[in-house]
Amino acid sequence: MVATSTTENWDALWTLTARAKRKRLTDNISDAYPTIDAFRKNNMLETEPGGKQIQEDLMYALQDPQWFDSYDVLQTSRLDGITAAFYDWAYLASNISIAMTEEKENRASDKAIKLLEAKTRQAMQGALDGANAALHASAADLSKAPIGLQDICPNSGTVNSGVLGGVDRATNTWWRNAQVDGNVGGRNNVLTTQTKTNIFNYALFLSELYVLVAEGNDTPDLIITSQANLADWETIFESTGYLRTTTNGKQGIDGRNATYKGIPFIGDADCTADATYMLNSKYLKFKIQQGMNFSKTPFQAGQNQLAKSAFIVLGCQLTTNHLARQGLIHDTAN
Repeated sequence: MVATSTTENWDALWTLTARAKRKRLTDNISDAYPTIDAFRKNNMLETEPGGKQIQEDLMYALQDPQWFDSYDVLQTSRLDGITAAFYDWAYLASNISIAMTEEKENRASDKAIKLLEAKTRQAMQGALDGANAALHASAADLSKAPIGLQDICPNSGTVNSGVLGGVDRATNTWWRNAQVDGNVGGRNNVLTTQTKTNIFNYALFLSELYVLVAEGNDTPDLIITSQANLADWETIFESTGYLRTTTNGKQGIDGRNATYKGIPFIGDADCTADATYMLNSKYLKFKIQQGMNFSKTPFQAGQNQLAKSAFIVLGCQLTTNHLARQGLIHDTAN
């Protein structure tokens, strides 16, 4: 355990008891959770009552209409064209443990944050950190974790293969995400390079992907990328003088948060370095199991110990019912 020492170890007990300090606990380890926060703002968090699996019904073909006149015989053949994707729940737990001696000794610290409150916050931050990281990973990379954006929008090596929600991408072309390769056809994958005169690569890639994922008024409403890529997007505008970056409050480019075609542009430290996701929240949801929305379980005494433990628990899964509306720019560099 990393700890600063005087004559005693600064563990959770000493940190929060008799010291002259402010009434605060500063997080020095976890990342921010911009993806979870963006999902919340875009109404992408949905609570489900439970069930063994999550089912998303899918329509992949339309019944052909038939023009007719008078006594024409009409077709009555039935078209299938409807199936379903199934997603398993994933569960996360972050523990809160406190010994009886710690609890008793901490009572003397009338000006400090109570040890139990601090440990609860510590567990909650750990749960949020783990959930946000999982959203940017692949379920294959994290044991028992939910599906991540790397599963929803895999790179060029796997876009035409693999099973998601029980539906095989290889045999179902409609069950594939859109993608733009930043380093194909001999073009430079550096985002801030002008491969075409006065057109930066990043703007070119975003434009290409937007055409693939948007149709009419059904357009993407969230872009998530790495913090370095977001900085590149802001630098492109700031350096050319097209727009002006400000640091007033939470403002971004030209007094606004960073956007593309009005779509919020989010940077996340957990995002894969060379990836930019263009998402449509209408078809992408982070499902939360009712009663397990970062909820705390009751404390239970440990066997043969004068201590008690509880858990912050989360039941969740990332689901989609329209992969073609989700897109990825990959193989890029700063």
